[in-house]
Amino acid sequence: MHVATHAMVFARTSGEDGDAKGITCFIVPADAPGVKIEEWLWTFNMPTDHPRVSFTDVWLPEDSYWGEVDRGLGLGQSFVHQNRIRQAASSLGAAVYCIEESVKYARARKPFGKPLSDNQAIQWPLVELATQTEMLRLLIRKTAWQMDRMDHKAVERTLSDKVSMCNYWANRLVCEAADRAMQIHGGIGYSRHKPFEHIYRHHRRYRITEGAEEIQMRKVAAFLFGYMGPRKAEFAKAPAA
Repeated sequence: MHVATHAMVFARTSGEDGDAKGITCFIVPADAPGVKIEEWLWTFNMPTDHPRVSFTDVWLPEDSYWGEVDRGLGLGQSFVHQNRIRQAASSLGAAVYCIEESVKYARARKPFGKPLSDNQAIQWPLVELATQTEMLRLLIRKTAWQMDRMDHKAVERTLSDKVSMCNYWANRLVCEAADRAMQIHGGIGYSRHKPFEHIYRHHRRYRITEGAEEIQMRKVAAFLFGYMGPRKAEFAKAPAA
């Protein structure tokens, strides 16, 4: 917000709380009278530029909205998937880095004359993490490839669950990988001489932003059980047991 020229404000303009329709995306100049930065938030990933902003009697021209009036939720959903898959790819890359650096250190570090890498207690957690990253990499690439070949609205209808799978699992995995890297590196891994604590702090927020991991899992469940997505019609036709 310290450099933004405008803010996208999603506000209810009609309907009832919880309705999908009735939300409009307004484009608000950051220096408009009534726009105020109330405070800069202290977060786990300090330093940060995340503020709490208030809007009081802000006047806008009649055409200062994006998309259609009352259709802002769909607009937001059209780009949230791109952000979620980007987060997943970023978290995957950071997780792989943590694993590879841990392998190097475990090979080089020789307490009592024996490499740490000789110990299965060191090997097995990294084996599990490495296996998960390889499987996740293929799912992310497949999902991104499919996204590139369909309309934004089609992503929401047919592929949203796969995007959510990539997102919540990658963001959880990188936190596990960073934590494991700190453990294997010992005291130096906990310090800021190594990047692992920063990786953990930076990527921990991804388990909340762009829809918390609970939201992602809920989306997967909705597709899996046919409450929405391609299987909805299939379950609707199925006879009751």
